[in-house]
Amino acid sequence: MEGMFNPHAPGGRGILSEVCLISVLLFVSLGLLLFQSIILVQVAAPQKQIQGDLKVINQCLARMNVTMETLCRPCPWGWEFFQGSCYWFSKSQSNWKTSESACQSMNSHLVIVNSASEEKFLQTWEVRHGQRTWIGLSDLQNEGSWQWVDGTPLELSFWKPGEPNNDGDEDCVELYNDGWNDDKCSKEKVWICEKPTVSCS
Repeated sequence: MEGMFNPHAPGGRGILSEVCLISVLLFVSLGLLLFQSIILVQVAAPQKQIQGDLKVINQCLARMNVTMETLCRPCPWGWEFFQGSCYWFSKSQSNWKTSESACQSMNSHLVIVNSASEEKFLQTWEVRHGQRTWIGLSDLQNEGSWQWVDGTPLELSFWKPGEPNNDGDEDCVELYNDGWNDDKCSKEKVWICEKPTVSCS
């Protein structure tokens, strides 16, 4: 179970350090440009020259803004983007409740499926890795009344034929290669976390 709360992909720390270094360099450059503009004003250079220098400074600042925007990512390193949400696919296995706690520790929740396109996206990952995967659906609160982890009732579903069947008190839902299946919440499986994207404004 060690390391299951780490949302970063291998090598992510080096990339993050590189982004931080670039950000620091950009801010230092900004400071130098502002310092230069102050010096120009203080030495009472001709008005025309000051206006020309300020124009150059504004152009530099515009380029820096564009560079900063390219550094902004809608999802953290190690998360995958799809239709306005970020998804994190675990590499370790846990029971359903521990999986949800792991997602909460990363300011997210077990995945909530809202559309056929999202289900297809998740199925692509599941087929690629061939593992039964916890999603954020259960009837733990009320037997037979399926709810997502945010409290919303189930409307759109992708059950396998004959499911859910509550065979032996099965209250939590797994994603599998041909649809959803209810299973015992105590079983250990990989899981998927979901959270909104980050605004780059």
